[in-house]
Amino acid sequence: MKKIIMIPALVVTLGVGAAIGSTTLLSGNAQENKVLTMQQIEKKALAIVDGTVADIEFDQNQFRSIYEVEVHTETAEYDLKFDAYTGKLLKQKKERRDDDDWDNYISVSTPTAKIITKEQAIETALTKAKGTVTKIKLDDGLYEIELKDGQYEYEVDVDAMTGNIVDFEQDMED
Repeated sequence: MKKIIMIPALVVTLGVGAAIGSTTLLSGNAQENKVLTMQQIEKKALAIVDGTVADIEFDQNQFRSIYEVEVHTETAEYDLKFDAYTGKLLKQKKERRDDDDWDNYISVSTPTAKIITKEQAIETALTKAKGTVTKIKLDDGLYEIELKDGQYEYEVDVDAMTGNIVDFEQDMED
């Protein structure tokens, strides 16, 4: 008879202990699990490489959340990967720029090139679609911006010179 009473009492005790423990773990990690913004990651990338950020992409899977950042200098292209939560640099790759790279490069230091900022391009994209920016890339004079709102995925292309939206696509989010 004592065994029958002891087993349910043990199960209840373990269950309560597990509930308290998991609550403590969840609340303890809640502060740590905040994804850094693209602007914070851009600052970290530019602290490592003095150049122009050409592409920032947020990538999340079941194992890890990272930001991939492409930075251009006059002579090289850097691919940097950062942990999206801590901002820790995970990987850095440097490639020499070839002639075909220059076709897609607008230098902000060139006085004749008056391009809008990434922030201005995002602001313009958000007039067309609401959501969280998951990617922004400057390519061939266009800011290619991807947004997600939990239901839809949007791609908005903004002209880097005029600030006008030149293309817009909306798909169901995967």
